[in-house]
Amino acid sequence: FATRFLDNVIDYNLDRHALKSQQTNAKNDRRIGLGILGLGDMLVKMGTKYDSEDALETIDQIMSMFRNTAYETSADLAREKKIFPNFDWDGYSKSKFIKNLPKRLREKIRENGIRNSTVLTVPPTGSGAIVARVTSGIEPIFATSYMRRVKKNDGFGREFNEYKVYHPIIERLFGDDENLPEYVVTAHDIDPYFRVKMQGVIQKYIDSSISSTVNLKHDIKAVSYTHLTLPTI
Repeated sequence: FATRFLDNVIDYNLDRHALKSQQTNAKNDRRIGLGILGLGDMLVKMGTKYDSEDALETIDQIMSMFRNTAYETSADLAREKKIFPNFDWDGYSKSKFIKNLPKRLREKIRENGIRNSTVLTVPPTGSGAIVARVTSGIEPIFATSYMRRVKKNDGFGREFNEYKVYHPIIERLFGDDENLPEYVVTAHDIDPYFRVKMQGVIQKYIDSSISSTVNLKHDIKAVSYTHLTLPTI
């Protein structure tokens, strides 16, 4: 449903582009960007540590299904509503990303075409994640709690009420952030190598861009990344 919704948005917005060239590109390429958010919360609910091999294996399986379902839907849409105008199988099939699709799905696209030139992304979902009360994009939990300050009505703006705010999933599952289980980790405590490895797993299944921030401890030392190997896309 999400893939179909985003494809409909292209047509809905065609007359709303500031420039004619933008409208033409939107019509000819029909790019959409179906993404994810709440990954960090999901791992907490599963009792899985973000920087662990179990997390990498779990996300690899989820993202594979995510990619295949979205591409399957776009291929179905091509049969129902026509392919995107710039589609050319000879060039399209040379993409390493397309070569990594399941054979059955590649054959379906070769026969029917596809509705959208790109389908998947991991957008910056900061505001949306706040509204949804989950972690943003593929990010881990930034902090289990933080202090919020609100100005008092009196005191000429120099006095504040201060109270503690818990990350929603932490408050829901544990009540507070005292004595949390070891699998609950936050952005500044996660092994930075593993953080990049997590993105490496996810980017195998994304045909566009990824918005992601790797947070480091304040006392992090300079390190060599020569031993870190990421998947080839």
